Amino acid sequence: MSDNRVFWVPLWHIYQPPVQTKEWLEKVTNESYRQIIKLYSDFPEAKFTLNINASLTQLLMDHDMWDVIDGFKNLAENGQLEFVSTPCYHTICPLLPEKEIIRQIEINDKINRKAFGNAYKPTGVWLPEMAYSPKVIYAIKKAGYKWIPLAGVASNGRWTNKGYHTVKDGKNDIKVIFRDDRVSLDIGFGRTENNFVDELTRNKGTYCFTALDGETIGHHVPFMVKGMRETLEKIRENPNVGTLTCSEIFEKFDCLGKVDAFPSSWSTTYEDIKAGNYFPLWLEKHQEPFKSVHKLAWDHLELLIDASDTVESRLKGKRGLKNKFGNVRNVVDKSQYSCMYWWFTRDEWHRVASRFLAGLEMQSKAFTQLQRISGDKKVEGLMDKAHDIREEIYKKMNNYYYSTENS
Repeated sequence: MSDNRVFWVPLWHIYQPPVQTKEWLEKVTNESYRQIIKLYSDFPEAKFTLNINASLTQLLMDHDMWDVIDGFKNLAENGQLEFVSTPCYHTICPLLPEKEIIRQIEINDKINRKAFGNAYKPTGVWLPEMAYSPKVIYAIKKAGYKWIPLAGVASNGRWTNKGYHTVKDGKNDIKVIFRDDRVSLDIGFGRTENNFVDELTRNKGTYCFTALDGETIGHHVPFMVKGMRETLEKIRENPNVGTLTCSEIFEKFDCLGKVDAFPSSWSTTYEDIKAGNYFPLWLEKHQEPFKSVHKLAWDHLELLIDASDTVESRLKGKRGLKNKFGNVRNVVDKSQYSCMYWWFTRDEWHRVASRFLAGLEMQSKAFTQLQRISGDKKVEGLMDKAHDIREEIYKKMNNYYYSTENS
């Protein structure tokens, strides 16, 4: 690369689950989404990449928050914002069948194209929670996409910010950029103060790729709105620093070859990887009762997907039932959201059992609706197995809370 400047490449990920309330959506929108739009509108030279899950896009449309839709659309049309695609309902891709990953991406693109029109033209895919395993590569390529961002922890330190890499699974490979985890976390916890741009300038001819929840700006960290404004002002004043979208990395920098990336997420530690506990907040491998409950919950979802596939295969030629099935299948899609598992984990600070159980109840209702539509014996059998799983989950959770209260 002949350009000797250093580039900040920020990706902001914004998402709300399909069960989010209007009151909470309004709060986050006022504190964060509208702030992001105002910030970047005031600095038209600043570039960034945005992942907006279509579950959030749909909520914004349903509640007539079109100024947010139009705001992001205008930034994209001005060349500042690059969209990426993603599974619509924030699913943990390595734990899903490939066909479900592809389906979720297709749903996401359909909704976002409706909202953003021709301004929505992603070439890469954001994996929710940056959750990666090699099996996702095929699905991403099959969906028509060229690159993914991964957490720095996935590379085991085998990457630099002077180029990009590829990861491979069998015959399939895909371009990858690794997040600077340290800088990202410093930004996320408000630890950069005024030295962020100064730190960037020490590494000429490189880039710094950061990825964070967009809600960090203003909602999680209220003073970050002011901090972002100061940062963008300092970048504007410094001729040695610029900003890029993610895909511009592939235009400005060289490929540095293939790396073997570990299964991981942006919440996974090196210790987790060594222990084979790649996705501990969604599929705990060691600590009980989270290990058993997570495993049972994923088994429950697998049965639901099987039931949905069974009903769909039986509906060929039955027009009257297809619309009913479409409505239920929409519930099945939504019920794959990752938040459910996140609410019951080893991390006590975000453990809310009722929210975990709400996700399980959504899946249970979908089972009932599928059985009503089809009257199918196989679906009935799957439904019975799912009932037994739920009973086992309730038992394990009750035992856990009883023992905790009496210890």
